[in-house]
Amino acid sequence: MTLLELKVLCKERGLMVSGKKDDVIIRLMENDEAKVLHTQMIGNISTQNTHTIPLSGVKESDSSMMFLGIGILIYSVFRVGIGVMEIMLGVHVIASLIAIAIGLAFMAGGILTAMNYRNGLVITLAVLLVSGFLSLVATSIFGIGNPLSVDFLDEEISKVFSLMCSATCLIIVGVPLLVNMNSLKPGFPEGLDDILSPQHSTNNSTQSVSKTTYECPSCSQSLRIPSTYSGIATCPKCKEQMEI
Repeated sequence: MTLLELKVLCKERGLMVSGKKDDVIIRLMENDEAKVLHTQMIGNISTQNTHTIPLSGVKESDSSMMFLGIGILIYSVFRVGIGVMEIMLGVHVIASLIAIAIGLAFMAGGILTAMNYRNGLVITLAVLLVSGFLSLVATSIFGIGNPLSVDFLDEEISKVFSLMCSATCLIIVGVPLLVNMNSLKPGFPEGLDDILSPQHSTNNSTQSVSKTTYECPSCSQSLRIPSTYSGIATCPKCKEQMEI
């Protein structure tokens, strides 16, 4: 371009038009770079704003899981209380100890569920299956009036009602697990996860590396990445790349 054409371009951009051709070219290049930086800043701000969109859904999921977890906790206290009461009365001691263990397992599942961890629902489902099976076995062995089953005047009615309760509870816990599978947190809380991880149990001599939890900007999947890592991380779920 000629000097005149360059000066016309400067005028259109609101820049100074005086100076030699090299000065005008540098002025236009600096203006181009400023525009690129401005565009990048706007893009980063837009990206950060879009990150808050899925977070609102996660918060709703957190609330529903919290209420479900509290319900499981209340039920666990009831199961533990029945077991403790039976032991104090001196009847069905072994069955009462099993009932207390089941109640504590429900308590662990309820706490993890309230914290929005997927394993909380998984643990609760597993305990429900075991509890339902033991309820039928206990009714057949001890009859009615044992801490592992529901008390009714008739043994057959107790078995049917126990099956209905177990099926209902399985649905109540299983449906949220399927619906919120993607938004629930994987694994366990950080301290517990470090204890239960295979690397911790098989290599106690290796110094544990502290990890930081990041959220994928696209799907809100939690990623636990070593705090010393720097670079690009890929979400295992949606394959979105994020810079650490």
